[in-house]
Amino acid sequence: MTRDFVFTAPVEFPGVVACELERFNLHPYPSGWERPLLFVFARDADRPWEAEAMFAEVAADLIGPNGPDEWSLAPVQVLGREGRYGTGTGPSVTAGVTIVRGRDDRLWAFGWRAAASERDAVETGFIALMQGLQARSDRIGEKTLRSQFHSQEKIRQLTIRAIDAGQGAKTIDPDAADIVWDERFAAALGESDTATVSQLWTDAVALVEEPFGEEAPSAASRIGGGPDLPAGVWPSNERGMRHPFLMQINLAEIKAACGPMQPLPDEGLLSFFVHDDALLLDVVYTPPGASLVRNPMTEATIEASAAAVAIAADFDPDTHTGTLPHTEGDLVTAELMGDGTLSFAHTPDPVWAVGAPGTKFDALSDERWATTAYARLRPRRTRSFDVAAAETKIEEMKAGSLDDLTDTHEAFERASTGPLAGSGTPQIHQMLGHATIRGGIDCRDEAVTDDVSMDLPELSDPSQWIVLVRLRAGSATGRVFGDADDLVVMAPAPDVAARRFDRCVLLSG
Repeated sequence: MTRDFVFTAPVEFPGVVACELERFNLHPYPSGWERPLLFVFARDADRPWEAEAMFAEVAADLIGPNGPDEWSLAPVQVLGREGRYGTGTGPSVTAGVTIVRGRDDRLWAFGWRAAASERDAVETGFIALMQGLQARSDRIGEKTLRSQFHSQEKIRQLTIRAIDAGQGAKTIDPDAADIVWDERFAAALGESDTATVSQLWTDAVALVEEPFGEEAPSAASRIGGGPDLPAGVWPSNERGMRHPFLMQINLAEIKAACGPMQPLPDEGLLSFFVHDDALLLDVVYTPPGASLVRNPMTEATIEASAAAVAIAADFDPDTHTGTLPHTEGDLVTAELMGDGTLSFAHTPDPVWAVGAPGTKFDALSDERWATTAYARLRPRRTRSFDVAAAETKIEEMKAGSLDDLTDTHEAFERASTGPLAGSGTPQIHQMLGHATIRGGIDCRDEAVTDDVSMDLPELSDPSQWIVLVRLRAGSATGRVFGDADDLVVMAPAPDVAARRFDRCVLLSG
């Protein structure tokens, strides 16, 4: 890991050598190559820099002698940050390099090099490396980096010994669409005919994170960063402080990739915001054709919002309108407006300001759930198994095995969303289908007990609720909720069909 992100070595490149605290070479094993084929480093910039002007210097440092003299450059985003990706051919190698402006203007660089005959395999490993990146939402110190540096060679040797002992290969579960899952679930229910479980399947949408690639256009499906919204509709609290943005989903992208997925509308933009310790949720539906404003999220906004949240928490309701007291060392100034909202600005003192001194900014109601990192979400059609109904069937029929059902369902979940959150594979989230929380509680049953629905007879039927979104823990954005919990947004199906989203319920566990 570096101060800013975590990476996982692709299976084909397990030999990770720490050259410096935040510089790594990745070697294949076994291999006759003497030079590393993949490279990662992050460092503080010693001077102001621009990606294109800096590219050749960084590429020469990363790739080494006999690298390309000329590069073909294209824009790219890594974890929502602008960068440049270049490829070129040298006297004996072909290579690719990505450089990115990281947090606090730090320089991130990633690269690959290969003989022409091995380019496809090495470049595939590079893409796997990049799509498995995970942003760090916290800040780690030099002591932690030094500990990693001194232990990395031991870790590399252990990895190689495991490979030599035949323990390096990972068991890959079949794809979620494979008939083997019908057979395994049927066997868990004590049946041999796969038709017995056909009614327990339902269509769903997989949302695959893409932290590396083209910049997300306006209204594209993505998680993290800031929202694309019509002016004036960002949900806020009574003090006018904006709720943290979670994700947005372009429903037209869902239809284009998966076909009609009822009861989802065929078009429009869904934007999700969390607040009150990530226990409550606002969902904004924007119809197609609306004029959207991009609201980028910055470190300055997040850091200054922490100070604004503290001011709001200690606010005396008897305070008169006007400027609130301000002392040296405060990151922000605040003014109470006539409508009861608070207006915030970065302190005019340049010594303490984290943004442009004296400029106003829109403070967040809780900075903990905000992140500058984002990842595109690429939808694809998948399917989901109703494990709660299967458990009921086993109990009623007195046949099958609950243990086998649990094991099979856990394996199916791994096949659907990846082996482990944050394990170096792109995280996969879910729309529609089925979901459980806290040791197997059906989210439909949980939704009807929420405060939103308890006193409304039309919301008392679990079968009327759908999984609007299930967010798996371990997003590339680095954001963590609770004890690294999944978040599940439940919604009444008739509401969704009618494009109404004010009665959604947020569950975690």
